[in-house]
Amino acid sequence: MFSFLHRTPKPYDTGWLPTDNGHEIYYQQFGHPKGTPVLLFHGGPGGCGRAKNATHYDLKKWRVILFDQRGCGQSRYTDLLRDNTAPAAVRDAMALLTHLKIKGKITVGGGSYGAGLALLFAETYPNRVKQLILNSVFLMRRQDVEWVSHDSRLFYPDLIDEMRRQAGSTDIVSFYHRLIFSDKYLDLQQAQKYYGAYEHMLGQTEAAFDKTPALTDAGIRFTRIYLHYEKNDFFVQENQILKNIATIRDIPTLIVHNRLDFCCPVVQAYDLAQSLSHAKLVIVPDKGHSSPLLFTTLTREIKKIS
Repeated sequence: MFSFLHRTPKPYDTGWLPTDNGHEIYYQQFGHPKGTPVLLFHGGPGGCGRAKNATHYDLKKWRVILFDQRGCGQSRYTDLLRDNTAPAAVRDAMALLTHLKIKGKITVGGGSYGAGLALLFAETYPNRVKQLILNSVFLMRRQDVEWVSHDSRLFYPDLIDEMRRQAGSTDIVSFYHRLIFSDKYLDLQQAQKYYGAYEHMLGQTEAAFDKTPALTDAGIRFTRIYLHYEKNDFFVQENQILKNIATIRDIPTLIVHNRLDFCCPVVQAYDLAQSLSHAKLVIVPDKGHSSPLLFTTLTREIKKIS
């Protein structure tokens, strides 16, 4: 998620946390070293922690902790996909809290896939979570995953059908998964042009595939991680988050979501809020997976609870 509200802050602390299987997790800390800690999960899978995300919080009061998940951003690795899973990201988050000597209950936040990870973290370590702050929720259910590659055809039939023609099948995920792990330049370019770009185009009213997309190492890595997760059902059981919701039902939760989010439809945020006892759902009258109004609203709502 992004903020359009403030200048990018500088961290007061950065470092790498060694984990297992050759991964080293890059982290950053912003704000007040003795402030109220908040741990943020970034989206993707394949994204990275962005300093601007810290600006939703009053940095005179909060200690904001960002980290790049395995294979992402500035994190280092010997094998990109080895033990690169959602449960591993949750374990890494707890290891980071231990490394930073943060004890007791904390605030946990995230947007999009990061919101799903924040929920998984809370369900794994409910005694460590004081409150949840989420936006653009992604619950990782089969229906949520299939929305992008199948059901979004309701609004983007031309784009989905173009990808299906490329694949020669309705199973576009398997097709582009194969291409993005090819060692051929044209295969990589095709994967990036189509599936690598599609999720980012959802919500655009003039969506069209770029004829000559830029092919970068970062873009290839993002798409490889994303398709690795999608191909493996995001490494969670079907409807795992809502099935285990009883463990966090009473944790206060703020949820901010755009009404017309065509990447993660608002029903995901609604279903989550209906499953919790102390949830505040703010549906923003805007479109897109992210927008200035969404993040203005998120910042305003956080001020009310800080």
